[in-house]
Amino acid sequence: MKTPQPTSRRVRLALSLALIPVFSGGCQLFNEKLTAEPGPIYPENAPMIEVLDVQLFRDVTTLSFTNTTTTDFPAGTLWLNKRYSAPMPPVAAGETIELDLRQFVDEYGDTYKAGGFFAQREPAPVVLAQIELPGNEGEQILYGLVVVQNKYD
Repeated sequence: MKTPQPTSRRVRLALSLALIPVFSGGCQLFNEKLTAEPGPIYPENAPMIEVLDVQLFRDVTTLSFTNTTTTDFPAGTLWLNKRYSAPMPPVAAGETIELDLRQFVDEYGDTYKAGGFFAQREPAPVVLAQIELPGNEGEQILYGLVVVQNKYD
């Protein structure tokens, strides 16, 4: 009977120690964040004044739009599908902003199904986009955006 060489024992020990994190859940290839801190509740009672002539584009996991109006938008909240929201910075007239879909969260802490190459969930389409801004009297007002593209990959 042959006895194993000392180097082969070391190699086997090194391999087994290297594979421990993989099988114990320490290494995660798909690291999609599925939950976050709960966001605000959709303002059902806020009036939607108008749909702005602003086109919203979705490119896999990012949203972008250009403020094509003549007025500056103050900081507000961007709502998707009457459920998910993310803070929106001020947007000057003519300025383009880009937001990460993975930062949108609902009132229960569920994150938006943004998709992407390593996504664990099927991407959700953006069918309704609204900006919540403060009105003249301090009340919240919704403005619609025109969703023109939903590119998933």
